[in-house]
Amino acid sequence: MLSGCQHETMKNMITERHNIATRLIAKAISKGEYGGSIIYTDVGSDLKLTEQNLTRAEHTANKTLPSWLLPYLSNTELARASRPDIILVLPTGSNHTPHVHVQDLPPSNWDVHLIEFKYCDDTRPESQLQKAEEQHRRLVAILKAQGCSKVSLHVILMGVMGTITDLTQITHSANSVLITAEPIS
Repeated sequence: MLSGCQHETMKNMITERHNIATRLIAKAISKGEYGGSIIYTDVGSDLKLTEQNLTRAEHTANKTLPSWLLPYLSNTELARASRPDIILVLPTGSNHTPHVHVQDLPPSNWDVHLIEFKYCDDTRPESQLQKAEEQHRRLVAILKAQGCSKVSLHVILMGVMGTITDLTQITHSANSVLITAEPIS
């Protein structure tokens, strides 16, 4: 299994595999009713997006968190903040209608969704779920402290072996959805 390999070439391949999957998730979200609410992605360079025939909306930041999202952090703190794979900010009280200029609303009118995609052991996904929750705990706390109406972390876990399943069990844990499966015999 390559996911534990520390060779630079392998690490880059693992990162790109993650980014390709995350770009596909972002593409699916962008085609739905919440697509206009994507304000940030960490899915690789714009060149890599183009290679997958994808484009980034003009209002969507890539790789660097937008300063308006965390206005009380210094540039240094902003650079050190955890960066989920995708961030959506929906205005509250509007039936989640996307609002391109959500940054003009006060944080108390934001419904923030942090999306983190991780590969995990097919039979032991819990550790990656815990890692994702710990990774973004401070960011969730900062957003809540600055008055965000609602902040949710959605963790998407996929087995590294790409198991084809015939039974899927969904378990909810701390606003995350953990999908585990039993392999076909």
